[in-house]
Amino acid sequence: MNLERFTAGELIRDTYTIVRHLGSGAFGDVYLSRHRYMGLQALKVFPRQEGTDALEEAYLLTKLSHPNIVRVFEANEFKRAGESYGYFSMEYVEGGTLSNTVDSGLPSGDRVSLGRDILAGLAFAHSQLPPIIHRDISPSNILIDRTHDCLSAKISDFGLAKHVDPDSLVASAAGKYLYMAPESFLGKHSTATDVYSAAIVLFELFTGKHPFRVGLSASATASEIANVVRESRTQLIPNLSDCSSEFGSQWDYLFQKALAHDYEDRPGSAQEFLAQFKNACEATDRGSASIGADDAHAMVTEAKRLSEHLKRRPVHSCFARSPCLRMVSASKGLAVTLRCLRDKCR
Repeated sequence: MNLERFTAGELIRDTYTIVRHLGSGAFGDVYLSRHRYMGLQALKVFPRQEGTDALEEAYLLTKLSHPNIVRVFEANEFKRAGESYGYFSMEYVEGGTLSNTVDSGLPSGDRVSLGRDILAGLAFAHSQLPPIIHRDISPSNILIDRTHDCLSAKISDFGLAKHVDPDSLVASAAGKYLYMAPESFLGKHSTATDVYSAAIVLFELFTGKHPFRVGLSASATASEIANVVRESRTQLIPNLSDCSSEFGSQWDYLFQKALAHDYEDRPGSAQEFLAQFKNACEATDRGSASIGADDAHAMVTEAKRLSEHLKRRPVHSCFARSPCLRMVSASKGLAVTLRCLRDKCR
């Protein structure tokens, strides 16, 4: 985004004094500012564009008061040198983004705690009526709070992705597309879309690796990047336990579901994803690498769902994509059910 930078000491609306520039993105520039009465705040500044007005949705963002969401205090507009700008004033989080934390050598317990924070914040947004969809869950939109004894994660920039200037997209395309769900490339967004993006972020946080192999050229255009990433979504979903010895097999089913290509096969919202995440945590705390009762129940439910699915439509690769195939040994009773379904798929 080619915005003329604000300089330290500049005053905005007689309220915010610019302290320093913090960073830039496709949506705008972020500054550390000092509010006249409320101290340090982050200020996201962006150009006002005809037909693309994020300020109209500011009231939705101010409703999101949760410890794992960056708080938005105010949204307004101002003029500078004849140009119109909008801004959001937000909670200032000092610890940087998750992008700087993924490769920092954090213990697995801290990584799981940050993952729980991310899902808790997203679940709160999805619980609103109507649900608030983020559209751009990625490490650069997750801030790390280091002000207390333990780390915590906070999600920022809810809903702002749809207001991005297309001319500014190329520079940030890799970071944007790498976490997109398959249907997002078709312009479809839902709570299940956020679940997919969050699952990639968590997989990367836990293993240090992206779940899909993506080879990108440094000179690739935004369109070329989108095509490469979209093709990568047809790859088999890896098991988390194969990528990191710190995580047992109880985590595999969780990510197999959340990264399903078909959004109907994923958890429908972050609330559902968070509940399954907590089940995996509890299984880990019990020191069990085997499939627990909650997972077995989920597998039986999945088998029943597949059975009903087979009655409604012809079967091709639907069952081949199901994570249940990898878990038939967990329960003899379930194995019989799955074997019957598999025979029908042949």
